[in-house]
Amino acid sequence: MLLKVAIIVLIIYIIVVTRSRIRLPNPALRATVDVLQAATLKDEHVMQMARKYIDYADAQNALLPLDDPYAERLDRLTSRYVAVNGVPLNFRVYKTAQINAFATADGSIRIFSGLMDLMNDDELMAIVGHEMGHIRNSDTLSAMRKAYLTSAARNALGGVIGSLSGSQWGSLAEKLAGSQFSQGQEYAADDFSFGFLQRNGYDPYAMASALEKIHRTSQRKDGQADAILQLFSTHPDSFSRAARMRAKADAAKALPAA
Repeated sequence: MLLKVAIIVLIIYIIVVTRSRIRLPNPALRATVDVLQAATLKDEHVMQMARKYIDYADAQNALLPLDDPYAERLDRLTSRYVAVNGVPLNFRVYKTAQINAFATADGSIRIFSGLMDLMNDDELMAIVGHEMGHIRNSDTLSAMRKAYLTSAARNALGGVIGSLSGSQWGSLAEKLAGSQFSQGQEYAADDFSFGFLQRNGYDPYAMASALEKIHRTSQRKDGQADAILQLFSTHPDSFSRAARMRAKADAAKALPAA
């Protein structure tokens, strides 16, 4: 037992103090190394990884140019929002029928054109506010850290600061795309969006109606219903979340005017 503890202490020393790359044949010890490597990642390293990840993601998707009508609409709606919780924001559109949006820890928010087709301006800003909430609450930072821990990218200690291979980026992207926020994280991001809508003069019911549209579309028996599955994979339980946000808007409406 004492020998095992001594080995673990030695591993921690090597990783934290020297940050050297070590190779252990024992899978259990190697797993310990992987966990400790991820645990010692500083937030700035994760942010650096997020910036490099979004470059990879943009290159892998149909990133629309800034003069495209979709991009111009998004810019018209979002240009005044430059940062959240000190993290600078940037917005771009992917041309795809999928109905989705996502944010990364570095402040990048990517909106899919299929989502923009489905939403009016206020509803679209409700989704934007939700993604801003995930950034503000550091959910995206935690998700990137977890994706690194569970992907092939974890096998390169210098991968956060140096360059990962294409297969390592692909593994990281797969883990990040398949990750889910907890119900508490989703509710907190919804609440942030609700406040965002109120503060900026948007329809307070916009988050509820956006989620209701997503739910209705998912019930259809056509290609658009298939496209919605991507949104459900990362934003679960849209029906109950819509009811919660509608009740929140009803309660705010019932309050006496200040």
